[in-house]
Amino acid sequence: MLKGIRLIIYDLDGVLIDSNRAILESFRRTMAEIGEPFQPEAVLERLGLSLYQIFRELLPASYHNKVEDLRQIYVKHFQSLDIDYIKLLPDVPETLAEMKRRGFMQSLATNKTVTEAERILIDLGVAGNFDLLVGFLSVKKPKPEPDMILYTLERLGIDPLEAVLVDDTCVGLTAGLRADVNTIGITTGNNTLEQLKTVEPTVIINGIRELTRIIT
Repeated sequence: MLKGIRLIIYDLDGVLIDSNRAILESFRRTMAEIGEPFQPEAVLERLGLSLYQIFRELLPASYHNKVEDLRQIYVKHFQSLDIDYIKLLPDVPETLAEMKRRGFMQSLATNKTVTEAERILIDLGVAGNFDLLVGFLSVKKPKPEPDMILYTLERLGIDPLEAVLVDDTCVGLTAGLRADVNTIGITTGNNTLEQLKTVEPTVIINGIRELTRIIT
């Protein structure tokens, strides 16, 4: 049980939404546009990292000074996809509503931009549950650096011990650990239970509905 919590910080992909289909299709179109091979498994293995870092790891060094251009191409393709490419994970609407009803503040910390995250949350009907959205362009350094979490704590006036980060990746959980907040790993994303265990989060859960039991 986690006691004394006032703020729940959620990652987006793999925690609240299943966007793998949209992500892979956007990478496929991006790679086709620049004439490079598409490696879906390599993309999935890197989810949680920023687009900059993913492109640096997947593409030859000649592209490394063009990562912002590549990000823009990717975003163009991602935004062109129908919302049907993305779906809420099980129990997300009910859990967000329940935690809001109990009086917890709720925020988002995602390596997507705030604009893109907000569009998705509005389209899926859950945007009204959040007190703050923090994204890739909100801070200088994305996850695994703690900047997003620290920025969130400062904006909402919350002590680290009063906050918990829910994330499905070792990258995201590392950001929470570096910010000294409580951390909950969740197995609904692309990192396995064994992978999540390696960063030693406070708790690991198998579904978001478990938050209603362990956060008091």
